[in-house]
Amino acid sequence: MSDSLAPGFLIAVPYLQDPNFRKAVVLLLELNADGAMGIVINQKSPLRLGDLCADHQMAYRGTPEKCVFNGGPVQPEQGLVLYGDEHRDPEGRQVLDGLHVSASRATLGRLCEQERARFHCYSGYAGWGPGQLEREIAEGSWIVTPCDAGTVLDAPAAEVWSRCLTANGIDPGALVPGGCREA
Repeated sequence: MSDSLAPGFLIAVPYLQDPNFRKAVVLLLELNADGAMGIVINQKSPLRLGDLCADHQMAYRGTPEKCVFNGGPVQPEQGLVLYGDEHRDPEGRQVLDGLHVSASRATLGRLCEQERARFHCYSGYAGWGPGQLEREIAEGSWIVTPCDAGTVLDAPAAEVWSRCLTANGIDPGALVPGGCREA
């Protein structure tokens, strides 16, 4: 299963009760015998990236409204950056065609110095213990789909969940919260 899921998207179904994953789309980066790791790509935090940079004495030349995203509930102090191919950075690693990841503050600094850089900054990540994600998928908590760099970097955060479902032939309005009901 691990070879076929990462990298990929995990789309949370409406009855998933954890508030960290309400209408979340997770970019699954790793899945192996030790567990799984991913980044929630569509949950903006109220923290502006320019303010984060100012707090850490880093230059910021991007748009004032650009926010840091909540990447997940694990280690919220850990920063991660997802960025496009056009920003070749020595400290990043390729996730898939057109998308790279880095946990380096230096990478973030280099991206923030550019006026029109194509990237997102995340605090924290999503993590699962051995076998936990596989159980959640089997229980129907997640819809597994292929991923692409354009959705991660270019789609408006508020539209990512419904766009991912629609792209896979699922009507978001047809999914109901609350799970299955017994007859």
